[in-house]
Amino acid sequence: MRSIVFRRPVAGGINCACSARWPVMVPIRTLLDLFGYVACLLGVLPLYIYLDYPLRVLFPVALLTGFIGDRRRRPLLGRRLGTLLSVLAFVFYGFRLNVADVAGPAANLLVALLVVRLLSEKQPRHYLQIFVLAIFALAGSSLLTLSPMFLPALVLLVTCITLGLVLLTFHGSDPHMRLPVGNLRSLLAVGAVLPVGSLLLMLVFFAILPRTQVPLWNFLNPSPTAVSGFSDKVHPGAFARNAASGALAFRVESEPLAQEDLYWRGIVLNVVEGGSWLRQAPPEGENVRLAGGRVVEQVVYPETREDAYLFGLDPTEQLRGVRAKRSSDLTYRRIRSREKTGSYRTVSRVGATLMAQRVNCTFYLQVPTSVSQRLRDTAARLAAVADTASGRVAATEEFFRRQKLVYATSDLPDPDRAIEAFLFEKKRGYCEFFAGSFALLLRLEGVPARLVGGYMGGSRNDLAGYYTVTEEMAHVWVEALVDGSWRRIDPSRLANNAASAEFAGRGRHLGWGRRLLDAADYYWTRAVISYDLNKQFELLHGSAFKLRNLAGEGGPHPLIGWLVLVVAGLAALFWVLRRVAIRPEERLLNRFLRLVNKRFGIVAVPHYIGLQTLAERTGDARCREFVSIFGRAVYRDRSLLPAERGRLRRLLKELRDG
Repeated sequence: MRSIVFRRPVAGGINCACSARWPVMVPIRTLLDLFGYVACLLGVLPLYIYLDYPLRVLFPVALLTGFIGDRRRRPLLGRRLGTLLSVLAFVFYGFRLNVADVAGPAANLLVALLVVRLLSEKQPRHYLQIFVLAIFALAGSSLLTLSPMFLPALVLLVTCITLGLVLLTFHGSDPHMRLPVGNLRSLLAVGAVLPVGSLLLMLVFFAILPRTQVPLWNFLNPSPTAVSGFSDKVHPGAFARNAASGALAFRVESEPLAQEDLYWRGIVLNVVEGGSWLRQAPPEGENVRLAGGRVVEQVVYPETREDAYLFGLDPTEQLRGVRAKRSSDLTYRRIRSREKTGSYRTVSRVGATLMAQRVNCTFYLQVPTSVSQRLRDTAARLAAVADTASGRVAATEEFFRRQKLVYATSDLPDPDRAIEAFLFEKKRGYCEFFAGSFALLLRLEGVPARLVGGYMGGSRNDLAGYYTVTEEMAHVWVEALVDGSWRRIDPSRLANNAASAEFAGRGRHLGWGRRLLDAADYYWTRAVISYDLNKQFELLHGSAFKLRNLAGEGGPHPLIGWLVLVVAGLAALFWVLRRVAIRPEERLLNRFLRLVNKRFGIVAVPHYIGLQTLAERTGDARCREFVSIFGRAVYRDRSLLPAERGRLRRLLKELRDG
């Protein structure tokens, strides 16, 4: 066997001057390109749908074209043209920046710069620019949306950038360097140490850093609310204000409920001005008392919205977890409209009677002077049917049935004569038409009435025990003062097509796949989006309580035991990473050298002595066999076979034991 020069073990290195040669060599430049393009993809994907249409087309084209150009070493853009395009991108999106919209233009600018960089030449500093732009693009996506894919994208991006920086150090010393395929595993394992450590620190900092109640950078993302759905104003005929939208409104943890109980109260509209129902502060001294009903507790996870109204199962008796003002008509509104609302708890009384106290009936009987004579005559005929409020409500319901009204979202009456055209001519409309006309007739009949706006329905997800409520479930119904209590009336259920109407199917059953994805998004919202200062105080208080219990029950010993377990876990993690980072051949050789030093007293080995010479000096047949097996494999361009590794381990065990 040829003599091989042996060197002392170097951290993470092979212990011989003659390093192993592997049959397949990968250029460092190719790996750098790979990690650069993956980093771009991870940084841009979460905000891709928010980009301008030209960039949505240019980005994938730049990825493909840039990759082909890098493979051929012929970039599409030269240095001067790339610089010019970058300056133009800065100017174009710089003029689009304004206080009302900062996040959008900034995200588009970052992606535009990435497109230019992908199509240009790539020197070491250019790879650094790609990594920086990718991480800023991902960070910018959090100003537009914080979806569940953000965390895995962040972890993978940090890993790619870390490995890219490691490769960049080799590339800087020799741009044409090639790396053996067998060393890739060691490189990946070493490069993974930093992302793993960063992830652990990130989780710790996420738990302990103070959470602000008002987002510091909220001005960068001022308009995340849905375009349609819930509104603080009802104007029958303004269809666009209540157009169907599948955007998420909120999720609610709750026990299973009957479909007819899924009314989510948000706002009470008590004033009619022209053709619109608006909200004014209820008359002073008015109040309501809940009687009877079944107590149902909920945890609500709302989406970010501009209005300050909070929703709960109708009627909501208590609301906790956010600073809110309760009105006498059981509406809740945040004290600070821009305050971050992660989640809040509500206590409702399903089926309760809303007992009215000191009601100003005159306030709830006001009608516009512009009401047509035809509506006034109709109300007079209905009022003549009965002397009581309950009788007049029943007469109005019967009138709606006789009119054969249809619940529809197209071919609707014009807003100028919306109510009259709805009741007597087109007879088509959605919930605003039904509720607005019903409440107006009741007021004309002398029955105090108001509108309640919120949502109706919800899709149950039994995988996690919550309801999903979307903007298309926005709904308006009526509350009428009957026998001293506010009674809920939903005129939309009087539609001729109520059984098949759009509002009747608002509890649709989601497929298994949709439920699974929605549950993942729900847990992300619960664990990350809804983690606020209140949750931190709860966590701190609970941890302190548990620590006191541990110290009280068994003195400091249980606490010390937990600390030992944590330290042992971290030590085990680093041990595993270290073992993965070193190839099996290296580990076996290091063990062999330690045993030789220990058993035969060879403390220092000159660098010019090879393994064969070292084995001969020991005079031990087991050492000579070890070197022979090791040399036949490693020094002849192949890895050790499983049988060879097993034999070498047995030889090392024999050397250790005897």
